[in-house]
Amino acid sequence: MTPLSTVNLLRVLFVTTCGVIGALVSSELFDSLIPGLLFGAVLGLCVVLLDRLLKGITLRAFSSATFGLLLGLIFANLLSASQILRYQPDETQWWVRLVIYVIFAYFGMMLAMRSNRDEFSLIIPYVRFTREGSEPEPWWWIPAPSSTDASRNCVPPVFSVAP
Repeated sequence: MTPLSTVNLLRVLFVTTCGVIGALVSSELFDSLIPGLLFGAVLGLCVVLLDRLLKGITLRAFSSATFGLLLGLIFANLLSASQILRYQPDETQWWVRLVIYVIFAYFGMMLAMRSNRDEFSLIIPYVRFTREGSEPEPWWWIPAPSSTDASRNCVPPVFSVAP
């Protein structure tokens, strides 16, 4: 079975499962299977459509967006916890906080997705990205500067012991 047909089979099973769950819920609530079956199938098709629209998103972009969203929400929470709106009516506070959360979440995601790997290593300092095929050099070997002999390409570092 090819990967494309496997993915399509999983999509069909997902839509079918959503329809069955909708029918079961509808039979308990309304004594009719049809409304729940249709609602579940339409909801499953919407999720599959969203999956098809997001096919170009890589795992790196998704993780960057998630990290940026988290940072944006933390900053929005800090701003809204500052009690800057304490004298405003409750409804105004709710709307302003909603706008603050949406704006900071958007800016956090966009800034994280636009950043490169070096900027990401500033946030998490000991993470280094390498290509999958390359092996990093061991930290205990230092390349010899002028050796052409294959057996002496690397020399171990010299450690001095204080008396």
